[in-house]
Amino acid sequence: MSLRQFFILLFFLPIALFGQDVPPIEGIIIEKEVLKEFAPDFEMTMADGSKKKLSDFKGEVIYLSFWASWCKPCIDGFNKYRPMREDMEKLGVVMLNVSIDKSADKWKTAIAEHQPTGLHAIVSKDVVRESYQLYSVPLYEIVGKRGQFLYLSDDPDRNILDNFRQFLSEE
Repeated sequence: MSLRQFFILLFFLPIALFGQDVPPIEGIIIEKEVLKEFAPDFEMTMADGSKKKLSDFKGEVIYLSFWASWCKPCIDGFNKYRPMREDMEKLGVVMLNVSIDKSADKWKTAIAEHQPTGLHAIVSKDVVRESYQLYSVPLYEIVGKRGQFLYLSDDPDRNILDNFRQFLSEE
């Protein structure tokens, strides 16, 4: 987005949100008066030592889990929700576990000990702190095929796997 488009967006966005007719701005889509946020891209080191970016997973639904080896709620979550995480993985959801550990050795030891499902990566907390408002772990995000944040239904009777089936079926 150019600086010009950004300033045009700032000017027209309040009008669009109040339902008035606004000429379309190239490259900006306002759908049902809801702006879609896009997951900030970042580079991470995978467990095999390779480097990947979040954008390398474009076209996939990603369950992004920020965690750390020293975080008891993180480890408890891996264990408590293992069956659901396995079911989500079978559906085709990429389970991406991104550690903010300072020590790669502690990270790898925790993976070996607790064996969480999914892909494993490590990143410096400084890389993702502001863009993901990552001030504590665990932190979970769902990223859609086009890089947009997705949200589970807040219906108390929801079926989370049905939510993910819907996410996977969308283009």
